[in-house]
Amino acid sequence: MFLVHLKISNFRGFYGTQVVEFAPPGSKAVTVIHGENGAGKTNLLNAIFWCLTSAFTPRLSNPELLINKTARDEDKDCECFVELVFSHEEKLYQAVRTVTGRNESRFNLYQLKGEVPHGIVNSQQFVERIIPKALSRWFFFDAEAIGELELSGSEEFRRSLRRILGFELVDVLVDDLQHCLIKKQRNLANVANSKTLVEIQEKMEGIEHVLPAQRQKLISLDGKLHELDTKIEQIESQLRGLPKSKPLQERRSRLDGQRKQRVALLKELRDQEAKVIGESAPAVLAYGQAMQFEDQLHIKENTGKLPAPFSEQLVEDILREARCICGRGVSVGSDEEDRIRGLLKSASTTGFNTRVRSIQYLLKDIRSVQENYKATLGAVQQRSQLTDSEIAEIDNELKEIREELQKIDEDSIRTLEDARATANAQYRELHGQQAILQNQIAENERRLADFQLRYENESKKLGHGDAVRKELDKIKRLSDYIAKTLKAQEIRALNVLQIELNRVLGNYLTKHFKARINPKTYEVEMLDTQGRQVGRSTGEGQVLKFAFITTVVALAGRKTQEKIDFLAEPTVAPLVLDAPFSALDPDYQGSVAENLASQSTQLVLLLSSAAWGDSVAKALQDHVARRYMLVSKETGPRGNKPVKTMILAGKKLTLNEYNAERDESSIVEIK
Repeated sequence: MFLVHLKISNFRGFYGTQVVEFAPPGSKAVTVIHGENGAGKTNLLNAIFWCLTSAFTPRLSNPELLINKTARDEDKDCECFVELVFSHEEKLYQAVRTVTGRNESRFNLYQLKGEVPHGIVNSQQFVERIIPKALSRWFFFDAEAIGELELSGSEEFRRSLRRILGFELVDVLVDDLQHCLIKKQRNLANVANSKTLVEIQEKMEGIEHVLPAQRQKLISLDGKLHELDTKIEQIESQLRGLPKSKPLQERRSRLDGQRKQRVALLKELRDQEAKVIGESAPAVLAYGQAMQFEDQLHIKENTGKLPAPFSEQLVEDILREARCICGRGVSVGSDEEDRIRGLLKSASTTGFNTRVRSIQYLLKDIRSVQENYKATLGAVQQRSQLTDSEIAEIDNELKEIREELQKIDEDSIRTLEDARATANAQYRELHGQQAILQNQIAENERRLADFQLRYENESKKLGHGDAVRKELDKIKRLSDYIAKTLKAQEIRALNVLQIELNRVLGNYLTKHFKARINPKTYEVEMLDTQGRQVGRSTGEGQVLKFAFITTVVALAGRKTQEKIDFLAEPTVAPLVLDAPFSALDPDYQGSVAENLASQSTQLVLLLSSAAWGDSVAKALQDHVARRYMLVSKETGPRGNKPVKTMILAGKKLTLNEYNAERDESSIVEIK
């Protein structure tokens, strides 16, 4: 999908009809819309988002008040609409979403062929096949909320990323093949008239009947958890904004973050402790007896009960040559010969020597493991105890903060605190349900695989149904091949994603940090030179989030240096960002701007004049094709209010006006 043309009328602060023509994909694929806070940048982003998904970004307050206030006052039945023309697979489409003063709404989608638009049935479903609602937030992004983007590997995050990269369509194909397999297995059970096969088949069908509902419920739970997480963050954001509670809320947020890190660290340390014990247990348990055996080995060596420090070959050489190593002769039948021949009883052989040395090396390894075990385990346990103590201290501080907040006699704070407590309780309850459901799904999947294996083994014993068995074998081989290929491509995509992500970070970060993606959970973390995790709320953590978004978009749009032949087409869409640089340290703003422009196929930026600094301007100067500004107009006199301006291409532009006919924002193209 690529944006071509936007037209809005009477939408949230925009009176009358306003138009934006977007820069098409190419070397100059960036459209910049300048506007100060309150001038309508968020409304413009929401207009696009609403047109495609009938939803809004979290930053839009009072979404029910869509119609421009002045237009509504003039005509209670006035119409507000957003029209978006976009291209997809070299075809043009026009999406129009309309709402009237009577709260009547409609959505229409047309394919544009020449001058005649052709209506499309099931318009919303058609659009959401192109860019699913769950994915649209990745491409139409309120970057002031970049801190809320979690790269922690939730199921929703993993599922969204797989959908962007086209993996979900292949998952559907694998599921369909599995259904075909079960149907054919039922046929085989009927043809072979096997009671055992029928019983196994019924059990498999029972699990297959339950699993989809369980998986769907897990998806629903994950979505609810994400909504609650967002709700909790919004409540805490409001609490932080209240003057009396602001320091306490900021302190609590920091402590909550520290506690999450300590809990994760404690789990990791306990895993390490279990690993140390598991790997060292055999050597530790055998240490006492091994050392006794080593002592006996030394005694036998010293008393000559083990082979002496001369070999069997040396004795035989002396007897054959009839001459001692000292040069004296050794006559046949002499006492000297008898003594030397007697040495063969204690002379070492190569095989025996090797076995003795192997035992000695093994004893040495056991001693080494025993010596390191206590130190290693002690260090891990000490860190665990320290971390556990830190968690307890944090909990005490959090308790003190809660008690202090309860003392603040403000209805708004109490209401928000109650809402936060309720949301947290709901989150804990849903999280518990999620854990139980995950275990149930894992158990059912294990049982299904076990029944499948039993079915295959049982069917091989039968002499009937060869034709059906051949079809079963074909479906299974095809399913296994697709699943194996998908897994390989998924690993390849994540490796490419990690490589490209680190390439971006290497170019733009001032520190030698590296990103790592967990292939199981898709969790993305940044590590310092010591391998320690860098906090996601740091300046570098914010850069990581921007870099990750643009790298995903670039990989789907095949703009990365490393390429992938996707099994199914990934989601390709423009990247539309509102205020993308306000959350960044000034040192990183230029590098992030350059990355956004170079990695995306089509980019739309909504920026304030403050964000359009020298570094950003320099980074984008070769990429911008179209530029607009939002002019905010006020009906009242200026008085002491400021006039906001910015300089572009040597021209001084005025971004707000007074004594206007009405309160509104207008979109003006900058030539």
